[in-house]
Amino acid sequence: MSGEAPRFLPERLRPRSLGRRSRRGLVAASVVPICLLALPLWRVSEVKVEGASRLPPAAVAALRDLAGQPAFGLDLAAIRDRVRAWPGVGEVQVELELPGTLVVRAEEAPTLGSMRVGQGWHGVGADGRLTGVVQLPVGPLLAGFASDADRCRALAVAQRLAAATGARVLELRRITPYDFEARLTAADPGPIAVVRVQPQPTTAELAWCAAFAAGTVAQGWADLRWPDRMVVGVGG
Repeated sequence: MSGEAPRFLPERLRPRSLGRRSRRGLVAASVVPICLLALPLWRVSEVKVEGASRLPPAAVAALRDLAGQPAFGLDLAAIRDRVRAWPGVGEVQVELELPGTLVVRAEEAPTLGSMRVGQGWHGVGADGRLTGVVQLPVGPLLAGFASDADRCRALAVAQRLAAATGARVLELRRITPYDFEARLTAADPGPIAVVRVQPQPTTAELAWCAAFAAGTVAQGWADLRWPDRMVVGVGG
């Protein structure tokens, strides 16, 4: 039998000849080195910075200065981390779009509380970082929390109390690492309750919060740090 492919087969069904395979492999093998040689010549032609309301002009200018840099050598993760480090910046996305556009998208971090710094107020984000100067303080007002981790823990305590009581936490103060004082109210303006709590809820706290939500206690003070007893009183 002849090794030649039958002539009645359509072109798409005929076996590829050895010569055709060799030529195709040769073309592919020659393209790869050309691409590798062209990588150092691939540069950033444009930098787009979006949603950068919290970024200072100097930071935006530094990002735009990346235009002209070799695109293949850019560390996108490092750029994202540096932008993320600025106060008030939340989620950050850094992408390199073909042919050479670097896109930096920076979202504003939500402000969930405030803390006095010097003569002014700074917002506090969900991760405890300061989000920048705010004209009007946003509750809860935090006092005595020095680190991001401490402020993050404080916000978690405030959110826990608000969810359990249905009230608004006006202020949360750090007395000791395991002793917080919270001021909360069910109405604005309205009676203010002052409570001492721990970073983690106790049985006394759960019982007091349920009573507050039911309306059987509305003001005064309470020490809720103990698992086996509750100390309550009248007055702040």
